[in-house]
Amino acid sequence: MTKKPSLYPEDEGCFICHNPYTETHHIYPSSRRPISDREGCTVKLCHEHHQGLMGVHNDQKLQDFFRRDCQIRWEKREGIDEPDHETFIALMGRNYIL
Repeated sequence: MTKKPSLYPEDEGCFICHNPYTETHHIYPSSRRPISDREGCTVKLCHEHHQGLMGVHNDQKLQDFFRRDCQIRWEKREGIDEPDHETFIALMGRNYIL
């Protein structure tokens, strides 16, 4: 399958602070990482916002934000409007829009 472009801007540095990025964050958990990569569910983050104390790997609220927001962006890009989100659940294993 062809890799789709990221659902987040890639040319503006870190998505949060706009510092030059050094890392790609795969938004969905490890078993879904290849799917995240293929579907464009990645976001560029500086080290601090990725792995640092304020980073997505250490901040559950930030992690939840990206998972919800990415699902919304993915469903919009794919033209999916399902109240039960079954297409997304089949792909990623669960619904992050609660």
